[in-house]
Amino acid sequence: MQSETRAPEGWPNEPRAVTGPDGDPDIFVLAGAPAEQRGLRLGARVLPLRRWMAGRHATVGAEVAVTASLLDRLPTGPTAVIVVAPDVPVFSVVDQVLPAAHGMLAGKPAQAGSLTLGVASPRPVHPGTAARLAMYNQHLEALPEAVVECVVAARRCGLVTAHGNCVLLLQPFVPAGASAVVHASPARHRPVLVDCRWGVTETSSPADTFEVPVDGPVSEKLAWKPTAHVVAPGGTRTVRLPVRCSDRYSLALETVRRLATVSRDAAVATGRSLSLDIAVGPRGPVVLRCRPTRE
Repeated sequence: MQSETRAPEGWPNEPRAVTGPDGDPDIFVLAGAPAEQRGLRLGARVLPLRRWMAGRHATVGAEVAVTASLLDRLPTGPTAVIVVAPDVPVFSVVDQVLPAAHGMLAGKPAQAGSLTLGVASPRPVHPGTAARLAMYNQHLEALPEAVVECVVAARRCGLVTAHGNCVLLLQPFVPAGASAVVHASPARHRPVLVDCRWGVTETSSPADTFEVPVDGPVSEKLAWKPTAHVVAPGGTRTVRLPVRCSDRYSLALETVRRLATVSRDAAVATGRSLSLDIAVGPRGPVVLRCRPTRE
């Protein structure tokens, strides 16, 4: 891992790619130093999500560190981690950050596609806080404004790491037919809780609920789901569901059991309770977010 305390005069005069511990490029983006200082300083870093981040809570925060420790256990998708240094005017670096981040996901920055941008949680969260400060189905041309908005909101809400960094996650958008929020504890006596709904996750949308114990029958509760949040140009929109979907479970019991097993195994591996946001798309489940939760 490259040092983040290097003197300003030691940084190059343009964005620089440095090979990281796994052979992946870490992109360093420079920013103007505060008025009382001279020269340039580190403004942001763009990194692919990799396992070496597991021990870097102060730099990347609890969510990224915990997710990084579980990459071999969870069905995650490609993720670019954007680390914006404290007190940096984000609009001054966004035009350099985004091509690097998108290039890590698509291979070539010119390959446009829908993306999801979210603020990574620097500390353990309360269960049930899914979908906050997340923007689904964003196109590349809308991302500069979205990045600035996310950083400003995160700083205003105190969502920064111990080093003062604001950390964003940029991922390819998963067109979810259904989605789930899973709460799993490493304690065997606690059932895994699964809330699922049609479309993408929104905290305001009704959800079917399941309690999945280690042994024994699954407890189910069907919700009346008159609406769902689905893909729309540049984001999502709310649509009315036909009756055949409103009074039907949004996920099959077999899928619920599989999500519960994967989530419980992850919680046992980390030794702490987790909240996972999962999109169930055409290629199967994808874990979008994995946050440690407060007990």
